[in-house]
Amino acid sequence: MENAKKTQDRLYHIRILRTYLEYIKNNRNDIDINQLLDYAGISRSEVDDDGFWYTQEQSDRFHEILDKLTGKRNIAREVGRYGASSASLGTIRQYVFSMLNPSMAYALLGKIGSKLTKGTNISIKSLSSNSVEAVYTLNSGVEEKPYQCQNRYGFMEAVAIPFTGEFAKVEHKECIHDGFTYCRYIISWEETIYIKFKQIRNILMLAGLFISILLALVLSPPALVTWFFAFLAAIYCFSYYVNRSEVERLRSQVQYQGHAAEQLLAESNKRFRDAELIQEIGQAISTELDINKLLRTVMVTLEKYFDYDRGMVLLANKDKTFLTYKAGFGYSPQQEAFFSSAALHLNKPESKGPFVLAFNEQKPYLVNNVDDIIGELSERSRNLVGIAGAHSFICVPIIYENESLGVLSLDNSEISAPPKQSDLNLLLGIAPQIAISIMNARSFERLQASEEKYRDLVESANSIIMRLDTEGRITFVNTFAKDFYGYKEHEMIGKAVLGFLLPPVDPKGNDFSIVFSDFLKNPEDYPHFVNMNILKNGGNVWVSWSNKAIFDKKGNLSEILCVGNDITERRNAEEEKRKLEVQLQRSQKMEAIGMLAGGVAHDLNNILSGVVSYPEILLMELPERSSMRKSLEVIKRSGEKAAAIVQDLLTLARRGVSVSNVVNLNTVVREFLKSPECGRILQYNADVHCEVKLEPDLMNILGSEVHLSKTLMNLISNAVEAMGNGGTLRVSTENRYVDSLIQGYDLIEEGEYAVLSVSDTGIGISPEDLRRIFEPFYSKKVMGRSGTGLGMAVIWSTVKDHQGYIDVRSKVGKGTCFELYFPITRRELKDPVADCPIEALKGTETILVVDDVEDQREIAGKLLERLGYEVKLAAGGEEAVAYIRDNGVDLVLLDMIMDPGIDGLETYRRILNIKPDQKAIIVSGFSESDRVKDTLDLGAGAYVKKPYLLHEIARAVRTELDRKK
Repeated sequence: MENAKKTQDRLYHIRILRTYLEYIKNNRNDIDINQLLDYAGISRSEVDDDGFWYTQEQSDRFHEILDKLTGKRNIAREVGRYGASSASLGTIRQYVFSMLNPSMAYALLGKIGSKLTKGTNISIKSLSSNSVEAVYTLNSGVEEKPYQCQNRYGFMEAVAIPFTGEFAKVEHKECIHDGFTYCRYIISWEETIYIKFKQIRNILMLAGLFISILLALVLSPPALVTWFFAFLAAIYCFSYYVNRSEVERLRSQVQYQGHAAEQLLAESNKRFRDAELIQEIGQAISTELDINKLLRTVMVTLEKYFDYDRGMVLLANKDKTFLTYKAGFGYSPQQEAFFSSAALHLNKPESKGPFVLAFNEQKPYLVNNVDDIIGELSERSRNLVGIAGAHSFICVPIIYENESLGVLSLDNSEISAPPKQSDLNLLLGIAPQIAISIMNARSFERLQASEEKYRDLVESANSIIMRLDTEGRITFVNTFAKDFYGYKEHEMIGKAVLGFLLPPVDPKGNDFSIVFSDFLKNPEDYPHFVNMNILKNGGNVWVSWSNKAIFDKKGNLSEILCVGNDITERRNAEEEKRKLEVQLQRSQKMEAIGMLAGGVAHDLNNILSGVVSYPEILLMELPERSSMRKSLEVIKRSGEKAAAIVQDLLTLARRGVSVSNVVNLNTVVREFLKSPECGRILQYNADVHCEVKLEPDLMNILGSEVHLSKTLMNLISNAVEAMGNGGTLRVSTENRYVDSLIQGYDLIEEGEYAVLSVSDTGIGISPEDLRRIFEPFYSKKVMGRSGTGLGMAVIWSTVKDHQGYIDVRSKVGKGTCFELYFPITRRELKDPVADCPIEALKGTETILVVDDVEDQREIAGKLLERLGYEVKLAAGGEEAVAYIRDNGVDLVLLDMIMDPGIDGLETYRRILNIKPDQKAIIVSGFSESDRVKDTLDLGAGAYVKKPYLLHEIARAVRTELDRKK
C-alpha cells in the first residue's frame, strides 16, 4: 500500500531537481550534494533516471536542508532564474528559447509544463505584444509550498533574457498562499533591441525627409544633392547594421532548434531501441516454458541490445540457500564451467557480495569499479570476480510478487565504458518480465506433474471425461470416451461438440443449440443434465452428465469439465415404459375400433359378401335392359363402400395392409389423379389449382397400391377442404437420401426414401391441433360431410405399415405440407396384368370350396358355377381333408379362419400330406396375416380378400389352375 501511495504522489520530474543540483555545483561548491539527496531520500541513480518523478515530501525535505545550508530564503527564486539557462532542462529549454519572440516562448512554456509537474494545471494567455498572463491552478489533493511559487517566479523572470537581455517584469498579486485557489502572474518585458533599432531607423527616415524639404528652400541644387545622398548612405548603413543583427539573432534561433532536434532524435532513438528490446524479450519468452531455453533466449537478446562485454543470470534453489549460474554470454567455456560449479550462499553472514545483497535486499547495484568493493567481498565472490575479469557491472534482482528468484547481471572489462544508470533502469524493467516467465515455466512443470497424476486417474476411469472450452470445442477426452464414441483422439480434439456428439435438435424437436449456448455461458446452472449423443457409427446413446465450471485466477470461465455415464439401457427401458403407457392411453381411445376391427371384421366381410356378390350374380342373369339392373348396381356399390370402411378399420388396427408388392409412387399419383374419385374431390372447390411435379426416375417401394392410393386421396381431400377460398394444391414425388437423423413430426432415420409430398395454401393447422391430427375421430371438420373421421389415422397406420415416416409442417393462415417417407427397394416392377374378358377366365375343372359359413360357401359356389366350374362344398377343415382323401379335385378354395375346428393353414398341411401337389388359393375377411403367409409358403397360389368380386376370384382361380407345379 505504501509503495502504491508513493507512486500516486509522484508529482515532479527529476529535471526540476537537477536544476537545483547544477546551480549548487556551479555557485555553491561548499555544499555536499550527496547530503542533500540523502536527506531528501533520493538516490544518485534516480537523479540520472530521465523517467523518475519525486514526491512533494521529497521536494520539501530537499528545500528544508537546502535553506539550512545556504541560509538564503530566496534560493528557490535564484534557482528559477538560473533554470532558464540550465543544461539540466535539456530539450525543453532549447525548445523554449528557439522561439522567435518572448510571447511564443511563454506560450510554449504553458504547453510543456505538464512535462515537468503533475501538481498544477498551467494556462498562458497573451495580453499584448509584450505581455502575457500565466495562471497556475493546483490539481486536486496537491499542497504546494511558498518556495515552489518563488521558483516559478524566478524562472518566468529569466525567460525573457535571451530575447531582451533583461529580466521580465512579473506582477504576482493573486497567490495560493494568500488564500486564492490559483497563482496569477502578469509578465511584461521591454521590446527587443532589434525592434528599437527599427523604430529609430523609421524615425530618422521621416526626420531626414522633413529636413530635406526645408533645405531645398535654402541650399543650392548641388549642395542639396550632396546632402540627400549623404543622408541615404547613413540610413543604408544603419539599416544594414539592424538587418545584420536580426540575421544573427535568427541564425542563433535556428541553431537552438537544430540542437533541440538532435537531442530529441537521440532520445527518440534510445527510447525506440529500449522499447524494441522489451518487445523482443517479451515475445521471445512469452511462449517458452522450458526454463533453461528461456534464460538462454534472454541472454542472447541482452547481448544484442546492450553494449556490455558479458552477462549472466543466476537463480536460487528451492530453499533459497544459494544462487547458481544458469545462462550467460561473452564467457569462455572454462569460465562457464567454473560459474556452474561455484554456488553463492545466501544464508551465510559472511556472504556480502553484490549478487547476494541484490537478492536478499531486493535492490539493484551499479559498481563503476570493482576495486572499490573488493575488500568487502567473500573469498568465493572474489574468485568469481577474478574469473569473470569484470571491472564494472550492474546487477538487478529478479523478483516475482515480493519473492526473489535470482539475479541478472551485465559487466564490462577495464577497457570498456562504465555502466550507465539508464541501463540499470532498463534492466529493472526487464527483470519482472523474466520473473513472470520463470514462474510460468515452473507452474507449467508443476502442472505437467499434476496432469500426469490426473491423467492416470482420468484414463483409468470407467466414465466419459471431457473438457470443453468456452466455445464448446473439445479440449480433452479420456480413453474411455474415445472408445465409447468410436473416435480417435485427433478426430475429437478441437471439434465443436454440438453437431458432432450432440445433435442440434433434441428428440422432441426442440432447438438444443439454444440450451447449449446458455450452458456454455452459465455452466454452473447446469450441474446435471441428460441428453442424446451420437456415436461415430451413427448410433444414438443417452448420457447423464455431471458438469463443473473451471475458472482462471481472474474469475473468468476458462473450461467446463464434463463427466458422463451411459444410461441408454435405463433410458430405453424408461422410454419403452413411457411408450407402453402412451400406447395404453391410445388403445383406450381406440378400444372400440380395435375390438370392432379384430372381433367382427371377418363377420362383416362375410355379411358384405352377400351385399356385394349376390348383386353381381343377379346382374349376370338379368338382361341389359332390365329395370332391376340400376337398383342392383346401387346395392353393389353400397356394399363396396361398406367394405372399404371395414378395410379402414382393419388398416387402423394394423391388420389390413400387405406391403409385399413392388410399387412406384408416380404410378399411384397418376392413376389417382385420373380417377373419378379425384375429379369429385376437386369439384368440391373449383378455385383450387393443382400443380404436379413427379421425379422422372423415382425409385420403387414395397407397398400396397390400394392403401397408398387411399392415403393420397385422404391427403388431397383434406387439402382441398382446407382451401375454402381457393388456392394451390401441390403434389410431388422425389428421391431423397437422409444422411443423419431428421427431427420433424416423426424422427426420420438415415436411409434412402421415395418421398410423396402434398401441400396446400389453406388455413393451416394450429400447433395444438397438429399434435393430435392422427388420433382416430379427432377432427375439426363438419360432422357428416367429411367421411368417417378416420382419414388421418388411416394415413398414419398405412405409412407405419410401409415402415415409413411422416413429416408435417404447417402455419396458420399460410398452409400445410405433408411429406411421407417410404423406404425404397431395388426390385423391379412386374408387368401389369392386363384385364381380360370374363369369358377367358371360365373353366370346367373341379373346385372344392371350404368355408365354415354356409352363406359364404353358397356365394363362392354360385360364382364358380357361373364361371363353368364343377363345385364341391365342405363346411370345415376336417371335412375337406376327408373329402380329399377319397376324391380328387383340381383346386381347393380355402377360407383361413374357421371356427370351430382347424383353420386354413392346418387344413392345407393335412391335404398336402395326402396329396403333395394339391393346388389351392386362400380367402379371408382379414388381411394377409402371418398364417396366410405360411400357407402361401407351403404352396398355395394366391390370396383373395372377402367380400368376393367375380372378376377378382375368376382371375385368381384361372391363374392358379393354369400354373405349372
